[in-house]
Amino acid sequence: MKFLNILLIIAASLFTGTYANATLITESTVSTEGRFRNNASLINDGIVPDEYTRWTKSSNVWWRGLNKTFTLDFGDLYNLDNVLLSLDNNDSYDITWSTDQQLWSTLFSITPSDGEVTARRGGMDTMSTDITHNEYIAAFDFSSVQARYLRIQATGGDNSYSIGEFQAFGSKVASVPEPTTFAIFALGIAGLFSRRFVKKS
Repeated sequence: MKFLNILLIIAASLFTGTYANATLITESTVSTEGRFRNNASLINDGIVPDEYTRWTKSSNVWWRGLNKTFTLDFGDLYNLDNVLLSLDNNDSYDITWSTDQQLWSTLFSITPSDGEVTARRGGMDTMSTDITHNEYIAAFDFSSVQARYLRIQATGGDNSYSIGEFQAFGSKVASVPEPTTFAIFALGIAGLFSRRFVKKS
């Protein structure tokens, strides 16, 4: 009976897919649509500007108008668990996700009243969907989704927008073996069982 339990555990790990703990998705690359100022790679360089700071050439991209998008491509399908953002305060943004860059779904939306950086002082505001992070915002929390692409787009505000950082956290979706692989594995198990049965009889 112990032998059967071990085989079942091995099969479950092979064919149900396994997932690592959620970590920063470092494989992501940035693509853009529309004109903006500075280097787009700055929004995913791992450096989060201090809150209340002004835009700088060393850490921000900025633009005017609503026709710009910034997309993270993870290069593969991931379980997307959390997002961290550094944005200019008092603006609205939509965060959307996709598996194929054709159909996009809303992950969450940001309004001018979200975050803690007030209009009076202005500057960059850090926001996170991770409940353990000190910049966690409950209104943005979402259930994990499987995505390859994550996109941000301004939807309103004072018409002057900036991103300091756009990070995604998750785990790569494990590939499921092809049916032929499963068939070979099943034959191997059957052979092991038949040998044990012959030895006992």
